[in-house]
Amino acid sequence: MFDLSFAEVMLVVVVAVIFIGPKELPTVIRAMARAMHSIRSLMNEIRGAFDSLAEESGLKETAEGIEREVRMIEGDDGKMYESFDTSDLMIEVPKKATPTTDKKND
Repeated sequence: MFDLSFAEVMLVVVVAVIFIGPKELPTVIRAMARAMHSIRSLMNEIRGAFDSLAEESGLKETAEGIEREVRMIEGDDGKMYESFDTSDLMIEVPKKATPTTDKKND
């Protein structure tokens, strides 16, 4: 979740030991773990409520329909065809040669 290196974690531990103290540190860590657990469960509950609300309102089907229509393109014959994703194609475009201008001093 947090992209911390070993040195950063050690710095946080040293600062915590200095400011909180070694006796109270386990209590503070447990309290922080409980708080993080309750925040995580609250976020999961909110996410579930939004998901159920979106399902009841038909928003998911509407979004899927819009995505399906966005993927469709009109062909030259007037029919609709499904397009393909070009973002995964790695096509190397050759660089244009820059014209060199040789000017001679006359």
